[in-house]
Amino acid sequence: MGGEGKKKATNLLTENWPWIRIQIFSAFATCVVVFLVGFNILPINTTGLKAPADRLVFAFRWLFISSLTIVFALFGVLNVRGKSNAVDPINGGAENLTEVPNRILRNTMEQFFLHMAGLLMLSTILEPSSLKAIPILVLLFLLGRVTFALGYRSSPFNRSYGFMTTLIPNLAVYGYCLYRLFIDKLLLP
Repeated sequence: MGGEGKKKATNLLTENWPWIRIQIFSAFATCVVVFLVGFNILPINTTGLKAPADRLVFAFRWLFISSLTIVFALFGVLNVRGKSNAVDPINGGAENLTEVPNRILRNTMEQFFLHMAGLLMLSTILEPSSLKAIPILVLLFLLGRVTFALGYRSSPFNRSYGFMTTLIPNLAVYGYCLYRLFIDKLLLP
């Protein structure tokens, strides 16, 4: 990107930063409220999930629900391809039409990988009664991916709420898992 392009991008970011900041803080508040309310109110009983295999099966079942976001993002790309000249990615000459849906798909896959690794690890270290955090984290993932896709389709500056609603729980899970790995010495036999 040349000097003029960088300057334009910086100006766009500066102009939109107040709106982006509102989305980030709103996403943080949403994550905290949904997690705390869900954890304390939802009648999900996971106390019987004591065996590691049962806990992993529980996590995998919920991850399947999360993976539906990839399917929907894939259909977003297919929808554009099927309704435009982008149907031929080699010779079509309309690849620009699939740019946003492809970015949504790619980001969803990246976020899903982090989400999956985090939930699988989490399922091995939480107490059985705390495993109800997994469905709540899946709900936040779904909310984040839907709002990311809808926001991105309307404007690149409207994607921050959805992105952060996905990223904040992922980072929190990674932080908690790393903490437990080192404090409880779970990496050593």
